[in-house]
Amino acid sequence: MSEHSIPFPPRRRRPIPPSLSRRGLLRAAFGAAALAPLAACSVPGARVHVPTGKAEIAAAVSDFWTGRDRSGKLDFANYTQYIDVDPADQGKHPTLDAFTRENGIEVSYNELIDDSASWFGKIQPEFASGQGIGYDLMVVGGDSYLTKYIQLGCLAPLDHSRLPHFAQHGGAAFKNSSFDPGNVYTIPWQSGMTGIGYDPAQVGRKITSWQDLLDPKLKGRVGMWNDAVQMGNVALLAIGVDPETSTVADWRKAAAWLRKQRDAGMVRSYSTATYQSSLQRGDLAASLVYSGDVFQANQSGSALEFVIPEEGGLLWTDNLCIPSTAAHPVDALTYMDYVYRPEVAAKISETVQFVCPVPAAQQVVARDAAAATGKRRTVLNALSTSPLVFPTEADEARLRHLRVLDQEEEKQWNALFEPIYQA
Repeated sequence: MSEHSIPFPPRRRRPIPPSLSRRGLLRAAFGAAALAPLAACSVPGARVHVPTGKAEIAAAVSDFWTGRDRSGKLDFANYTQYIDVDPADQGKHPTLDAFTRENGIEVSYNELIDDSASWFGKIQPEFASGQGIGYDLMVVGGDSYLTKYIQLGCLAPLDHSRLPHFAQHGGAAFKNSSFDPGNVYTIPWQSGMTGIGYDPAQVGRKITSWQDLLDPKLKGRVGMWNDAVQMGNVALLAIGVDPETSTVADWRKAAAWLRKQRDAGMVRSYSTATYQSSLQRGDLAASLVYSGDVFQANQSGSALEFVIPEEGGLLWTDNLCIPSTAAHPVDALTYMDYVYRPEVAAKISETVQFVCPVPAAQQVVARDAAAATGKRRTVLNALSTSPLVFPTEADEARLRHLRVLDQEEEKQWNALFEPIYQA
C-alpha cells in the first residue's frame, strides 16, 4: 500500500510547531502512558467497581442518564488542529457551526490537550475532589490513560440508544476494542495506523514484512522508536503474535527479536522525534512509522511508501468520551452521534486527513471532489481513494489493537522493552 502518488498540498490551517502536532503528541502520549500512578477520580488512591455484563452495564447507563435532558451548551476539549476548519477563517469550524444551528446547542470548543499524561495530571485532582472538570466532552487516546479513567470511574457509560448513527455508520474495525469492549465509555474520534515506511529508491524492492527490518542490506539504515508501547506491540506482530492476546512469555520473545535487530547493527537510531525527517533526508531507508507521517512527508515532495506488513500492523484510536462530572452530558452525547453522520465525518476528514472511522464518508468525499474544481478537486479525489484515510477491508483485516496493560503488567512490559533502546 503506497501513498507516494497522493498530491496533497500543505493544509491551510494555523501553523504549529511539528513537536506540538497531534502526531507528535501521539508519540509523547504512547511513550509516557505507563508512567503515571493510578489515583482515583472519586477517592484518591482507590479504584471503583467497573460494571461488567449486560445487566450491570444497563443499570449503570440507566442510573447515569435517567432524568437528564439537553441544556443547550457543550464544553469540548480536544487536541490542536484536530477538527475541520473554514479555509477562509481558521477560527471557524463549519461542522460545529452546523451542529449549533441544527440542535440549538452552543459549543465552547477548546484546543488545550497537549498529551495524555499532562491532561490526566491536570484534571485528575479535580475529579478526585468531586468537582467538575469544566468539560462535557474530551478526546482521549486508546492508551493506558484511558484504562485508568475507566478503572477510576471518571467516565460516564454511554447510552447507545441515543447513538443511532454510530450504530449504523461506525466501521466494524472501530467498534468493540479491547480497551473498551462494547464501546461502553467511548466511540472513536479519529484513528491511524502504525507500520513500515520506506524509500523505494534506497531499498530497491518492496517491503512486505517486519522481518525485512532484519535484512543485512539495510544494516545501519533502519529507524525504530524510543517508545516501549509501540515497540513492544510491533515486535509481537513480528513474531506472529496478536498483541491483544499476548502473554508475558510472548513479550520475552518479542524483546528478544528487538535485541537481535539491535545487536545486528540494523538500527541507526531509536527516536520518535526524528525518524520522519531522517526518512525524508535519506538517512534512513526504512522505519517504524505512523501512516500519517508518511502522508505528511509526501505532501512536501517525498516519495515514500507505507505498508501494513503481512504479519499485521497496529490500529490506534483517539476517542470521544464524557467525563462523569459533565454538566451537559446529553448535549455531549448528541454531538457524539452527530459526527457519525457520513456528511459530517467527511467534512472533518477533509481537513484532518487521519483514518476516518466512518467508511460511508468516503462516498461523500468523492461527491465533494466531483463538485469541486482546480486544486481542491485534485486533493479531494486523492483523499477519497487513499487507503491511509479509508483503509480497505484487506488492510483492516491485517490491523491489530495495542495490548491493554494493567498497572502490574506495565512494570513487566517496561522492564523488558525499555532497556532495548536505552542501552
